[in-house]
Amino acid sequence: GPAGLTAALYVARAGKKALVLDGRNPSRMALGYEIENYPGFLSINSQELLNKFLEQARHHGAEILKEDALALALESQPKYVTTKSAFIEAQAVIIATGKPFSKERMIPGEEELTGRGVSYCATCDGPLYRGRDILAYGLSEETVEEVLELDQMGCKVRLVTGRKIKPEYEPGLERLKQKGIPLLLNYELKEIKGEKRVEKVVVEKDGQVEEIIVSAVFIFREIPSTALFTKAGLQLDQRQCLVVDRYQRTSLEGVFAAGDVTCGSMQVASAVGEGCVAAMQALAYLRK
Repeated sequence: GPAGLTAALYVARAGKKALVLDGRNPSRMALGYEIENYPGFLSINSQELLNKFLEQARHHGAEILKEDALALALESQPKYVTTKSAFIEAQAVIIATGKPFSKERMIPGEEELTGRGVSYCATCDGPLYRGRDILAYGLSEETVEEVLELDQMGCKVRLVTGRKIKPEYEPGLERLKQKGIPLLLNYELKEIKGEKRVEKVVVEKDGQVEEIIVSAVFIFREIPSTALFTKAGLQLDQRQCLVVDRYQRTSLEGVFAAGDVTCGSMQVASAVGEGCVAAMQALAYLRK
C-alpha cells in the first residue's frame, strides 16, 4: 500500500536495497474508489494512484516479491523474514501490512495452534505431514495449486471450500476431483481442536456438525498478522494494532511500522507521511 511503497521509494533512493513483500491481503486502494483529498489531484482513482506509487518505487530500484511473510525473527541483528520461497536477511524492517486482521475473523483454535499443526504454506510445512490426514481450507486459484502440491507430497488432503463457491473456481475444483481429492463443498470450518497440536476439526453444513480427525490444517487466505507479530515479540494495543512512537519505531529496535497497521488516521496522505518517516528513521538506524 501507500505506506510500504513510500518507504521503499525513500530507502531505494538512498542507495539501500529495498525489498517489498506484496502478500495475499491487497491494499484497500486496490478496490478502485475515487480519492478527492490527496494533494495534487482534484480526483483520482485509488488503483491508479497505487499504480503510480508502485511504478515510482520500482523506477528507483525497489524490488517487489509477491509473497507473504510466514515467520519473523526480529529481536536479533540481523533480522530474518521467512516466505514460501525465501529466507530473507535484513538490517532493518518496516511493517506496513495494512489494517490488522481482527481476532473475531479467526477460526477458533487457529491462533493457539499456529505452528503446531496450523499452517499457511504447503511448501513450507507439507512434507511434515506426508502420509497423514490433513485438511485444507479456502477457495481460490492459489488454494487449488496448494492442495495439488500437498497431494503431490503424499499428504492425505481433503478440502473444505467454505459456503461461497464462485463459478470461476469450478474448473479448479474439477481438477482436484479428477485427482481423487475429497471435497467438502459448501462446508465451513468452525473450530480447530487439540491440546498441544492439531488433533481434529469441526466442520458444518446446513446446520449439521461433524468432527474430523486430522494432523494438520492448511489455511489459504490472508494470514492473520497479529499472531505473527505477537510471536515476534512486537507490542500490540487493545485494537491489535502495532504500537509505535512519533518516529514510527515499534517496541523492537530496528523495526518500524507505518500506515493502517498502526491504526492512525487511516488516510492515504497520512500513510505516505508515516512511510516516509519510517524509512528515514530506518536509514538513520542503519548509520549507527
